[in-house]
Amino acid sequence: MSLLYSSAPGSQAVKKTTVKDLLKYALPGLPLASLGLPFYIYAPVWLAEQGGYGYATVGALFFLARITDVFTDLPTGAAVDRFGSRRSLWLLGWLLMALSAAALMGVSHPWPSGLMLLSLVTLMLGWTMINVPWLALPVLLSRNDNERLAFNSAREAMLLFGTLIAMLAPAILDARSLPAAAAGMLLFLLVAITAQGSHRPTGAQQRRFGELLGDRRVRALALPWFVNMLANAIPGTVLVLFMREVLEAEAMIPAALLSYFLAGLLAVPAWYALARRWGSLNCWRLGLILSAILFALAVGLSAGDAYAFIAISIGTGLMLGADQALPSAMQTGLARQLMNESDATIAARLFALWSMLGKAAMGLAVGIGYLWLGSQLQPAQSTVPPDWAITAAYVAAPVALKILVFFMLGRPQLRYLNEEVHNA
Repeated sequence: MSLLYSSAPGSQAVKKTTVKDLLKYALPGLPLASLGLPFYIYAPVWLAEQGGYGYATVGALFFLARITDVFTDLPTGAAVDRFGSRRSLWLLGWLLMALSAAALMGVSHPWPSGLMLLSLVTLMLGWTMINVPWLALPVLLSRNDNERLAFNSAREAMLLFGTLIAMLAPAILDARSLPAAAAGMLLFLLVAITAQGSHRPTGAQQRRFGELLGDRRVRALALPWFVNMLANAIPGTVLVLFMREVLEAEAMIPAALLSYFLAGLLAVPAWYALARRWGSLNCWRLGLILSAILFALAVGLSAGDAYAFIAISIGTGLMLGADQALPSAMQTGLARQLMNESDATIAARLFALWSMLGKAAMGLAVGIGYLWLGSQLQPAQSTVPPDWAITAAYVAAPVALKILVFFMLGRPQLRYLNEEVHNA
């Protein structure tokens, strides 16, 4: 497979993008996803129960670290736009991650709360220093919509593959082998980011962040991106409760997650092909409405319906490619268009904005989900919310938000995202 691209329509071809190029770019996604899932899902529970901190302390520390993490995206993006995606930045981010992870895994707990917070903040900062320039890199590597789709699809597929590895690792490896596996993934990440090389900024100037938000195209894409991230994050915060209390099938959570992410991984090439024919915007909207319809079927599930739920998970998983790779390709296309119009370097700051909005959506999802569930508790009767309240949070809210995003994406400000496909 190769993709021919040039700097302008009708110009002489200057380079061919091959499968090797796509693989080299996507490679950091495997260790990032493999390390990210355990850190956000398993590490807090382990620190609370085995580390001796308690749930309240761990919750407060991760919340404060996450707030700090949200506000490091934009400065990191500004630095990348000014100095470029240099290998030194990638390596510094990796070093911060590696030192923090080694301390968290190798030094006995509990620590003083301030020291634990510093370690978490340092790890997240290192993560951001790798993630923001990596997300923005397709703006420099691609020259047309087909290439943007290819690079972003390759990245999202590798992220899904890394997620599958992280889910399977606890079942395959002995608990004592997990730290060694994490160290191996960190070394893998070092090799993968080193292979990215250094890329200088391409624009002659920088646009202020306020100017970017002043562009109606940025706002028109940023808002549905945020709402869609919120729609994706809310079910994740309620999944365990839904399967344990409503379906009474807690033991099948790994099977449901595995089927969902595996279906998503397998569907990425199909969405890539459809988007090349119909456009990223049309395909994203199609994925949204199909996902909403399929997920709405879960509203009638109850105890004993675990296999029906897994079938729904496979169906919604097939829509995951549209929800991940296609919006990323649209963001890349918008960044490229803004850069072409003003000769300004803005890609990293734009992707820092998308990253910041995603993190804010995940934080807000926890607040919305648990505030709703807490408001439905009857202290005199139970410490667990009623089934209808869990189902409303897990199914009804995301479906309503997906439908809202579908209509938000129909606004005229975003039509150019499909026109670009036919002109590429």
